[in-house]
Amino acid sequence: MRIYRLLLMVIVFFQALTTGAQGWRPGEAEVKVYLKSPADVEKVRSLGLDFEPAATDGSAVRMYLVPAEMEKLSSSKLPHTVTIPDLNAHYASYWERTDVPPGYYTYEEIIAVIDSLALHFPSICRKESWGLSVGNRQLAALKISDNVISDEPEPEIMFDGGIHGDEVGGPQNVIMFARDLCLAYGNDPAITSLIDTREIWLYPMVNPDGRVSMSRYNANFVDCNRDNGYMWNAEGFSTSAFSQVETKTLRNALLNNQMVIYTNYHSGIEIISYPWSYRSAGPRDLAHLYNIAGIYSSSSGYAGGLVYGQGYNIMYAINGSTKDFVYGSLGQVGWSIEISTSKQPP
Repeated sequence: MRIYRLLLMVIVFFQALTTGAQGWRPGEAEVKVYLKSPADVEKVRSLGLDFEPAATDGSAVRMYLVPAEMEKLSSSKLPHTVTIPDLNAHYASYWERTDVPPGYYTYEEIIAVIDSLALHFPSICRKESWGLSVGNRQLAALKISDNVISDEPEPEIMFDGGIHGDEVGGPQNVIMFARDLCLAYGNDPAITSLIDTREIWLYPMVNPDGRVSMSRYNANFVDCNRDNGYMWNAEGFSTSAFSQVETKTLRNALLNNQMVIYTNYHSGIEIISYPWSYRSAGPRDLAHLYNIAGIYSSSSGYAGGLVYGQGYNIMYAINGSTKDFVYGSLGQVGWSIEISTSKQPP
């Protein structure tokens, strides 16, 4: 009997390890759905499944579906193509593969750069350790400012990335930006002025477990960009508002500081989306948000600039998004900037 119980415990233990190593739900596939009319858009929304834009002209969306959800999509008769049949198999041991686009940092390398910058530039750069993820990985950020230990009456600005772990460009940009700021301080007048007059917060990996497993979700299979409290609606497998340690951590960082602008980097399309994402009607500051996004778009370096507008209207409906929480609950400018059409671009 003891041997039986021991074997059972070992089996359960290794099943747990196997499940924990998977970043996506068992059997989950990536699917591209083609939209030929406004009626198709409404049909997609009526399915009650999460989706995201896959084309800037609104002609396609991307879905992540397990077999039961795939049947629901198939019954809708919407034209679609399975682009990745098994996401867990597709991203298995991603960071050890030889075909990974060169130049990207792993989770461990990003943490090493954070530690190195804090060590070598202590007068302007401080590491903020905000706890551990579901998978016991560091939730670490950098503060960069001239009097980095003090909370000065200066505008505070935050850039983050990697709330969806398979979107690797955001974390890469944020950590490279941190390095460039530190190296240029005292040498580049514009950057020196920015650091002297602002408090810059850089949070490369909101969801480090997702980055390691190359998954949209955290280790609890929750989409952290649907887990925020403002207009929360149980999307993205969120069980309650701020149900995850990663979203609690980001919320607390925002509550404990006074960000004037919060930028949340994504990949999968090239677009700037600002509140609201949960409804079509515009916010009170719509004209100001439109103006700021226009300035960013025209100076971004993208050919023709970036398309910009309210998330609900130019992308898709989301409840529980980070940018709606930042604007709706805190009164700060919050937006998502999608920086590449590929989630893992060269």
